[in-house]
Amino acid sequence: MKYTEDSSKKRGNSAFYIVLAVCLLVIGIAAWAAFSNMAETETKPNTGNNSSQNNEYNNNNLSYNENTNPNTTPSEGIENVTPTTPTAEEKQDVPVEEPKPQKAYSMPVNGEILKDFSLTALQYSETYGDMRIHGAVDISCKEGTVVTACTDGKVESVEQTATYGTVVTIDHGEGLVIKYSSLKNVNVKNGDTVKTGDNLGTVTEIPSECTEQSHIHLEAYKNSQPISILSLFE
Repeated sequence: MKYTEDSSKKRGNSAFYIVLAVCLLVIGIAAWAAFSNMAETETKPNTGNNSSQNNEYNNNNLSYNENTNPNTTPSEGIENVTPTTPTAEEKQDVPVEEPKPQKAYSMPVNGEILKDFSLTALQYSETYGDMRIHGAVDISCKEGTVVTACTDGKVESVEQTATYGTVVTIDHGEGLVIKYSSLKNVNVKNGDTVKTGDNLGTVTEIPSECTEQSHIHLEAYKNSQPISILSLFE
């Protein structure tokens, strides 16, 4: 009977110590948790602090601008791009296109336009007594009037024709060719270079327009296409 009571006392003491140990363990865990929460609260950054703004943007990652420094002004973190000025050597390498001078034109004679240029509208021919197209410009002038070069050029040919008498054809460059009909006392020959206003010869009667008022018959071509000589003065 004594053994049983002693055994019961021992078991009671063991249970007491076990419960006490569990309580101490629970208290220790609770204290550790409370301490951790307090430490986290103390170390948590203030949202009004500049460092919190940097953490918000950075968060251990690349910031919005890798060059941004908290101690710099907003413009210091941005790379400045300065436009480069070409050096003298680079300028020399760039070809500079010189503007082409405008060609000067002058009328071969001064007078009234008797017949204008037209490839569609028919005009009456007194010599032939019918209506026909007129791919030239007729300018009235007295027989013997000096005919001058409309602009600089090179004489392409001087030929005698049955329709327009002596015709002086001049290549004025840039695709422009003018036929001066009909002339006498011609002062140029094939291959001659002429300048604006040079004397080519004088006006005489035109075989195919002999019944009409005295005039000079002028045919002009641009890139082999007939045009009005008056278009050069527009």
